[in-house]
Amino acid sequence: MEAGHGKAAARGLSPHGGLISAAIAPGCFQGLRWVVRPLARSAWSQGEVLAYPLERTVADDLIVQVKQANDIVDVVREYLPLRRQGRTYKGLCPFHDDHHPSLDVDPVRQRFRCWACGKYGDVITFVQERERCSFREAVEMLARRAGIAIGWGNPQRDQERSAWYELLRWAEEQYRRFLWESPRAGVAREYLAARGLNKETLVEFGIGFAPPEWDWLARRALHVGWTPAQLVTVGLCGQRESDAALFDRFRGRVLFPIRDVRGRTVAFGGRILPGSEEQPGVPKYYNSSDTPLFRKSEHLYGLDRARAAAEQCGYLAVVEGYTDVLMAHQHGCRAVVATLGTALNQAHLQQLKRYVPRVVLVFDADSGGDRGVELALQLFLEQDIELAIAQLPAGLDPCDFVRTHGREAFEQVLTQAVDALEYKLRQELTPTALATLAGRRQAVERVLQVLARLPARGSHATQVKRELAIAQLARRTGANEITLWRRLQELYRQSHRVPGDPEEPPVRQVAVDPLERQLLEILLAEPTLIHQVRSALPLPEIQHRGLRLVLTRMYRLAEAGLQPTVDRLRQEFADRPRLGEYLLRLHDRGQLLQNRDQWLQALLAAFQERRSQRLREQVQAQLRSLDSDAPPPTELLRQIQEGHSFPS
Repeated sequence: MEAGHGKAAARGLSPHGGLISAAIAPGCFQGLRWVVRPLARSAWSQGEVLAYPLERTVADDLIVQVKQANDIVDVVREYLPLRRQGRTYKGLCPFHDDHHPSLDVDPVRQRFRCWACGKYGDVITFVQERERCSFREAVEMLARRAGIAIGWGNPQRDQERSAWYELLRWAEEQYRRFLWESPRAGVAREYLAARGLNKETLVEFGIGFAPPEWDWLARRALHVGWTPAQLVTVGLCGQRESDAALFDRFRGRVLFPIRDVRGRTVAFGGRILPGSEEQPGVPKYYNSSDTPLFRKSEHLYGLDRARAAAEQCGYLAVVEGYTDVLMAHQHGCRAVVATLGTALNQAHLQQLKRYVPRVVLVFDADSGGDRGVELALQLFLEQDIELAIAQLPAGLDPCDFVRTHGREAFEQVLTQAVDALEYKLRQELTPTALATLAGRRQAVERVLQVLARLPARGSHATQVKRELAIAQLARRTGANEITLWRRLQELYRQSHRVPGDPEEPPVRQVAVDPLERQLLEILLAEPTLIHQVRSALPLPEIQHRGLRLVLTRMYRLAEAGLQPTVDRLRQEFADRPRLGEYLLRLHDRGQLLQNRDQWLQALLAAFQERRSQRLREQVQAQLRSLDSDAPPPTELLRQIQEGHSFPS
């Protein structure tokens, strides 16, 4: 392979089929009478690239150490069976519904690839995809697996965060032990038993109880060495302004530990006991305030316990309360989570999309579900994720329904949930609305406004769903289907930006110039060459917005004295895993090239010729626009005669 690339280079050919020699061929300036103004100074030269601070990254040598200590075959085998086939290993791909082994794991290159769904990457990518975690979290997991001590960029900050997690774990244990061991918690145990929750479920979820004392936890914490600052930071205690004395945030409440997706306690939710609800100003439910570890609007209760079951069944059911989740899990319905007293939002949706393609919202008939459906529709439709609505009988919340009717009845409710668009059609196209011409017109308009929120380039299922909805709308209202499509197009233009112009388009959705792609291949394979490129190639020269963003980030890293390696860039783009996978592919292709420095010089010459060609086109355009008798500028003619070249 490498020898072949060497021969291609000698002929001026791209190793991937492109002709560099054609782009580098020198041009001539015959017939040109003057030159145009120099190109504007690049954003890099003006300092615009450094307008935002450099993100902290994991040391490259640590990542290399973690990779070397975690053979990809061994790691993948912990998730699925593999069998040897030639020089690689084969298995069923865990990233799609695979029935014929299409996953290849290469122990030599330390890469995996699915030939069916296209997933590709290294051992870190595999853990990211399988665990639905960030790049840094995947490195942490692999480091723990190999027994490697991690030293991140800010050891003091990481040590501080570790202490917060440990403090919350300690507090959970104190509350849990008080619930089961103290005679004063008898009323809490009776309440939980009356709700039908057994001890096994309560222990699994770490349920506890806080006694009705002002500083019960604070005194215990200070006694064993926790500081007031730590207790206040994680939301366990507050401090009086008068004397800075600590007081417990949770008093006289059943406590539900709120855990992140990795199972770490980050906050608590407290439910006051029956009989205390009449106290003025005392909320029935009380959650931890936002802290460095917790934001109420971003977490889903029970997700750490529900994720495995959700991946199996393909959906997550979202309910409204802690006990709804506990009762569902107790009866074996594990793919159930709850919001923390807030409506579903974009942060929740991002969490849900990491695990499932479908979400089922569970409402009871008395809970104002119609309003919740309306808000959820606005959120979900633009994201191209399936949303279904499950409605319970009036007077029964999920906890009561599961307890009364059992697992099979609840699972039937979930599997028979109505698609949200169908729910909207039923909601709007009632006999009353269809009884009059005005009612039909208003109902049609409301449904079309919902359909206009669907993404223009959504999945095939979304497109079919839209077509069926239009056909049903026409059939049930008597409207002309063509007229409905025209009105839908008008509403779409009003509610969306120009299609295909997102702020940062995914790389694979836009054609990539071979020169620009090859430049990234070389730089990712040989990041030490970045300094040659910085001095020779202004950022505006890169036409593809996604690759220009990557090169911008590489320039920033180089300016900060860091090598822009592919793993460092994957951290920089941790929120865009598809881009990270693409960069890894470019890196691996660049690794196949010999004499990368020579390849780079050829590419830079090609960029120079492309720049000159644009200038020639600008000059020719100006020449064509001039009057035939217009005299040429004397000064520019003098510069040409003196041998001045086109500005670059």
